[in-house]
Amino acid sequence: MSKTTFSLDELRQRAAQRKGGDKLTITIDGTPFTIPVPGFWPDRVKEMARRSREDGDIPFVRELMGAKEYEKFVAAGGRSDDVALLLEEYKAAQGADLGESSPSPSS
Repeated sequence: MSKTTFSLDELRQRAAQRKGGDKLTITIDGTPFTIPVPGFWPDRVKEMARRSREDGDIPFVRELMGAKEYEKFVAAGGRSDDVALLLEEYKAAQGADLGESSPSPSS
């Protein structure tokens, strides 16, 4: 008989293993800045990603990183487009389409 009940923790752990982890890191002069891997984004972030097509990527990236971390990222020389580049690299490495989870590159 097939299993019909799954633990959320186990589902997320298996997904993280398939994706190579649940976080992506970009470094600026050796300082790491981390975001969740697509599929581990809170619903609010996914809503912001969808809206980023109209509002630009900055609100989306600020929500994805958290306001304080985003300000540190920008102060270190990072831009919202750099996060878009990171997500594109991840997408290419995974060989998958991120669909609506990826920000638009038009900011």
